Amino acid sequence: MTLLPDAVALLRAATAGNADPADARARVEALRARHPGAGLRLLWQREEFDGSLHYDLLIRSPQPDGADGTVSLSWCPDDGLPWPLRGVQRGGEMLLVRVNGVALEVADAVAYLDLLWREAPLRERLVDSCLVREAVDGEELDDAELQAAADAFRRARDLLTPEATRAWMAAEGLSDQQFEDLVTHQALVARLRERVTAARVDAELAAGARRHDRLRLVRVEHADAGAAARLAGSADLLATAAADFAAGDGPAPSFVTVTRADLDAARDAEPGTVIGPVPLSDRFMVAEVVAVLPATRDSVSRRLFAEWLAERRAAARIEWNWGPRG
Repeated sequence: MTLLPDAVALLRAATAGNADPADARARVEALRARHPGAGLRLLWQREEFDGSLHYDLLIRSPQPDGADGTVSLSWCPDDGLPWPLRGVQRGGEMLLVRVNGVALEVADAVAYLDLLWREAPLRERLVDSCLVREAVDGEELDDAELQAAADAFRRARDLLTPEATRAWMAAEGLSDQQFEDLVTHQALVARLRERVTAARVDAELAAGARRHDRLRLVRVEHADAGAAARLAGSADLLATAAADFAAGDGPAPSFVTVTRADLDAARDAEPGTVIGPVPLSDRFMVAEVVAVLPATRDSVSRRLFAEWLAERRAAARIEWNWGPRG
């Protein structure tokens, strides 16, 4: 029987030549043609450490006594990647993004994402985190500022006892140092926001800040223009949208907060105003204003800070090392 030496020869040739998977599969087909009774399956793995390909061949063959089994066969050259290094991650694999030379690692990103900018798109939040870190590089909090920031952080999350705080940290997988880093970062964000927006906030408020009013909307996005128009003409948008969704005739309604400046059709909207259908890229939006929150110094500051970050994002040099590129 020549199956075993033929299989070893195949693996040696594929590994030594660093053959791509398509070429290796063709070799297996040729081997299968020479040994039609054998069940062959090729597996491969690209090693991130050095980019090499490692191949395994699974051989299954029926036995007369019914004790069928599978043999796993592999071959590694003497100068190949040592076994202890197989599956090892490069240090750079922990790097998520670098913005203007400031690096953000995956673990830090996960800790920051939903605790800081809750409504911004994911990639914007990541880039914004780097831009903020660049802007506050070298800044620190003194002990009193750190304690005040930690107290405010806990109050905002209803963590009013040490036990509640510890339980929350355990659920989030945060160490004491990570918690301190997170609180410090959030406090430095607030300090930066005040620093870059203070003068503009006063000017906006002096000129009238109606464009910064926040509108609470119930919103539905339809792919069909006729369905969107029908929904806009209904007596109760939310009830109609909910009934359509329950019947499988429409998408689920959602609740969002925008400013008047975000939506031209909402410049003069008041509670009860139905907006739309507004054409989007591939859908039609219909919304109803359920509440209007007048602009405050804090809301105007946050809006202007978002605009400041958007300007910096547009000018930033961004190098994505994970996920979609762009």
